[in-house]
Amino acid sequence: MPRPSNLSATTATTDDGSPTSGSRPSVATLLCFSALTLSIFLVALDTVLIPTALPTISLSFHIPDSLYPWTGSAYLLSNAASMPFWGKLSDVFGRKPVILIANSIFLGGSIVCAVSISAPMLVAGRAVQGLGGGGVNVLVYVCVADLFAIRDRSFYMGIVGAMWAVASALGPVLGGVFAQKLNWRWCFYINLPLVSMSIIILYFTLHLHNPRTPFLAGLISIDWPGTVTILTATVLLLVGLQLGGTSSYSTPLVISFLVFGSLAYILFPFTQWWDEKRGGSPIMPLRIFRDISNLSALGVCACDALVFNSVAYFLPLYFQLVLAVSPSTSGLYMLAVAIPLAIVSFATGAIINKTGRYLEVLQAGLALMTLGVGLLISFTTTLGLGKIIGVLIVIGIGFGPNFHAPLIALQTRIRESDMAAGTSAFGFVRMVSGAIGVVVGQVVFQLLMRPHLGSFLDAGLSDSFAEALAAGEAISEASRVAQLSRGQRAVVREGMSAALRGTWIFYTVVSALGLMVSFGIMRKTLEREGAGKRGGEVRSVGDKEAEVESGRTGGEGEK
Repeated sequence: MPRPSNLSATTATTDDGSPTSGSRPSVATLLCFSALTLSIFLVALDTVLIPTALPTISLSFHIPDSLYPWTGSAYLLSNAASMPFWGKLSDVFGRKPVILIANSIFLGGSIVCAVSISAPMLVAGRAVQGLGGGGVNVLVYVCVADLFAIRDRSFYMGIVGAMWAVASALGPVLGGVFAQKLNWRWCFYINLPLVSMSIIILYFTLHLHNPRTPFLAGLISIDWPGTVTILTATVLLLVGLQLGGTSSYSTPLVISFLVFGSLAYILFPFTQWWDEKRGGSPIMPLRIFRDISNLSALGVCACDALVFNSVAYFLPLYFQLVLAVSPSTSGLYMLAVAIPLAIVSFATGAIINKTGRYLEVLQAGLALMTLGVGLLISFTTTLGLGKIIGVLIVIGIGFGPNFHAPLIALQTRIRESDMAAGTSAFGFVRMVSGAIGVVVGQVVFQLLMRPHLGSFLDAGLSDSFAEALAAGEAISEASRVAQLSRGQRAVVREGMSAALRGTWIFYTVVSALGLMVSFGIMRKTLEREGAGKRGGEVRSVGDKEAEVESGRTGGEGEK
């Protein structure tokens, strides 16, 4: 049996080693949590920091069009694809060594990017950053789950969600400042002291159970067929989506990537069934997905991530292309989403901690998210500042509870031995859904721009320019649009506004679907005393007691 973790430096415990809810965390625990929060803040920051600095970076390296989008996509691709693997790795070798390795890889990737002398070197550095970032993304939430009892956990996860929101808001602004006022390399230099500090603090303060699994035995125990299958599926799907977005989804290469990626995803559950049948340890145990409440929580996560990433992508484009505001002004507008999001994320964590109720908070957030995104449908080519800010505040409030409440709902119904796998699945669904949402929105935008070809030609635009705009290339042609006459700009912006209205309708439907799916989540009240768990306890390689009858759920923290 795995021994209880040494919790003397983390949180108060009951006689059986369970962390007690409501006890005051030690200084070491708070320092550890601060380092975890800093880690995920930097990973989130790097997700949105680079796009605004890319024009300046491209001038330094003369980045070709074929490599330009991969500067951002390489990070997201390796981040999403590696997530399931990191969770299982921490089960085998322990949380502390694995999160230290993940942070170190992220730090190494940042160094490569900072000293890059060519575009391929920069893209490679971004891929390494994403690999480490995937581990940080998963393990921060896993460590928080291990450090705190289920009810207190909501409060700390609310803080983590608030930090993610703050990073999402500051990223585009800081990227522009670094690129224009200092040097684009500061986008990566900023990580070096902060990640190093986080690694040092975690080394001295993170005290969770370490199974001390022998290296070779640990590697043998890992579900390699499942790992390779989901890694292959994710790479093929996301590369196919990226190539299709920059060229055409009708090309044989793109179709092949998408088809084989989808087939690999279909194959993945069979690899988990086979590994479970032979007494192994699947990377994502199927018992997690046999519970309707768990599936509903993951479905809510998928809908929220799809809408959140897409709104964060398309709203700045609407401000810059349709309302013709500057990038800096667009960034200021987006603060009206980020600030309420951060405040509400923190507040809902406190509310769940106080009341033990998470489902009501989650459904209120989903309802407001649906309302706010629905109000975007009314946005036109002329809009008052008051209406813009008001709608964005509603959207931010709606997004607030959705970062951590679905994860709490998932964690209440899985075993402690599945905590890392379940959290990895949650993070994986969030990343992949977010990427898919942006691509689907681009396709909808392109399709809805096509009917405006005639009006573009009637306005006097050249055939080639009108064709490019009607094909959905308005984003890349933004500089040429700005040089048109006043009347021509009005026609083009009207077309863009109408096309974006279609994307808002699509995302409103997805938001409403997320709200409907949330009714499949079990309505429970979290316990105040004791989570019925050993904080940070993970299964050793030889411990098969966790592999009991399929379909059983732990239900820790429920009442």
